[in-house]
Amino acid sequence: MKRIIPLLIVVCFLISCSKKIYDSANWQNKKVTIDGKISEWSNPLRFYDQKTGISYNISNDQYNLYFVCSITNEFLQTKILRSGLEFKIDTLGKKSLGVGIKYPIGNISVTELKPNNPQTKEGSNERPDRSAYKLKLLAQATEIQLVGFKPRFGKIISLAVPNNAGISAAINFDVNGIMNYEAVIPFSTFYKDELTPSDSSTIFNFQIKVNPVPNSNNSSNNSSGMRGGGMRGGGMGGGGGMRGGGMGGSGGMRGGGMGGSGMRGGGMGGSRSGDNGGNGYQKNANMAGTTKTTVKLKLAYR
Repeated sequence: MKRIIPLLIVVCFLISCSKKIYDSANWQNKKVTIDGKISEWSNPLRFYDQKTGISYNISNDQYNLYFVCSITNEFLQTKILRSGLEFKIDTLGKKSLGVGIKYPIGNISVTELKPNNPQTKEGSNERPDRSAYKLKLLAQATEIQLVGFKPRFGKIISLAVPNNAGISAAINFDVNGIMNYEAVIPFSTFYKDELTPSDSSTIFNFQIKVNPVPNSNNSSNNSSGMRGGGMRGGGMGGGGGMRGGGMGGSGGMRGGGMGGSGMRGGGMGGSRSGDNGGNGYQKNANMAGTTKTTVKLKLAYR
């Protein structure tokens, strides 16, 4: 009998380890306007990846998948505007990531657009105002590239006119210079017309990826690494509708510090960190590297 009890404990431990428990995406019970203004979402956002400095959330209702992220680092903001941000989906919860959108499409070289005031006085601690430069890049972000969607939706859709796919994305800058990104993707474009209760146990693998900037002169070629997003505290607002992505103006450009680590990211705010791009994360200055983070979540259903 004494030998049986330890054996049972070992068996129970192995069973518990073999079945990994995944967090669920949030259920979207309020309407979301895809305009890059994230007032419908709870702040701070649910997930924070310390390695990349990206705060984000993923949610769904019965018909749509929603994605939002916030970027405080000015280097990564520029990298996204120049080379694009990919939001990729694997409906099998593995690593194929065969479905995805890319917005902006990017591929803007260093020589095509330059900041209005890239120079500062020698020895000065002042940083150039990159607001106008980013707005120039944002003005060119008028299309979304599709990968792995049903053939009838094509490979490129325009945000300038309503599209029959219902897919939309938008970027905006808040008054603190934080870049906010929103996207909506109807399940009918890549999965099924609407979710059913059985989908509450379906696990999707998601990836946020920013590719190297084309023709970058950055001598470093180190990747910013691949790391899953930690979970932040805070609930989740927002809701179910779809709308074309608007593109708003920019506020003053100030990077907010992003503290915290482990399973919870720090709040967005704090003081400017001088030469570190606004949030103290220097690796995002590497325009030649790849920035990416992944997370696995079960779909929500109510």
